[in-house]
Amino acid sequence: MDELRSEIRAAFEREQVAHPPGAGLRDDIVDAVSARPRRSPNLQWLAAAAALILAALVVIGLMSTRFHPQASVPAATPQASPVADYGPPPAGVPLLYVKDPSHPSWLIGFDWSGTPRGTVKLDPSIGSVGMAPDGQSFAVGYGSKGGTGEILDRLGKPVNEAGGGIPGSDLPMWADDNQHTCGVAFDQQTGASTLITLTPGAAPYPVAVLGHDPSLPSSYRIASCSVKEDRAIVVRSINPSPAEILVVRLSTGQVFSLLTYANPELLSNAVASSDGKFIAENSAQSVGQAGTGAPNTTIRRVQDKSVVAMLPPTAGVLAFNGDDSLVFVYTTPWVGTAPTALAVIDVKSGQTIWTYNGPDMFGQVLAEPGGRDFAIYLRKPGVEDPLTDLMIVHADGTAIGFPRRYQPAW
Repeated sequence: MDELRSEIRAAFEREQVAHPPGAGLRDDIVDAVSARPRRSPNLQWLAAAAALILAALVVIGLMSTRFHPQASVPAATPQASPVADYGPPPAGVPLLYVKDPSHPSWLIGFDWSGTPRGTVKLDPSIGSVGMAPDGQSFAVGYGSKGGTGEILDRLGKPVNEAGGGIPGSDLPMWADDNQHTCGVAFDQQTGASTLITLTPGAAPYPVAVLGHDPSLPSSYRIASCSVKEDRAIVVRSINPSPAEILVVRLSTGQVFSLLTYANPELLSNAVASSDGKFIAENSAQSVGQAGTGAPNTTIRRVQDKSVVAMLPPTAGVLAFNGDDSLVFVYTTPWVGTAPTALAVIDVKSGQTIWTYNGPDMFGQVLAEPGGRDFAIYLRKPGVEDPLTDLMIVHADGTAIGFPRRYQPAW
């Protein structure tokens, strides 16, 4: 730019030397200018010029944007999930874990207010894991028959010298201390069904032989295993034999018969509280067996068999909450291809504090350990999709949904 200015100045000086002005030209110009009347300056032309210049700049900018290559921007989708690492999960805080859609081996832990609090980065070689109810440990392979027995800590690291799986067990369940697991081992040669407990770092411990039954799978199912209360609730139900609810003392192996049902068709299912203090006898009418079920779904105290609540026969208890004050129920027969009507009911008063009537169908429920809330996930009827809608239902009747659809790890 400086060189261009120098060249213009030099050319002007050459022209001026070749054509010098007249001797009196300067004085004539000065006199003419002095004689003309002075006008007030008009700035309107400046504003118009400025407007024209701005318009030109805008046009030039638009043209440059149009013809300049642009970076591709991915279209936003409702299921897009931001990549986030929430750091190590806090110790002692109950968390709900879901699989990170962006990282197959990562788990995201949400607290019971629905806030993400931690990320567990599993070894990619580890298979499917299921969280303990408090989210402070994980079991590998639970979700397939028997599992492997390998336990991971809250950071996803293997616990040293974990015991083996519970042989021949149908889906072992976590005890209420969130460390032990319980299951029923079935011996195909003798037909014996044995209640087994498993502690990380120890071999499976046979608590008690429940009975002998050659049928497969075993007719014995664990409804509750409470290390804190030293009892397990076991249900035996197989047609045409009588249905029976057993109480097993974990420390001694003593087996007590709590309830016997001569007509097993009266009882659809029995669900116990995590501490083994209460049991719900669901009427067969709750699963659509009209006319054959018990006249009511009944909730009893295990200690003395006393009735503490009676619900309509079409209602089926799915879970007790952490302090046994609320039950999570379905209020219409549960059909796998139709929306599920759900409710949370106060056991003492019988008051319904929360309801759900679709459009999705029920998937699974988890009670908050030591708390009063429930976490549930819902599936689209007739759709095979690992992603589900998750929701936390609070004891005051309010509910919050998760920010997007996830695959739960519980």
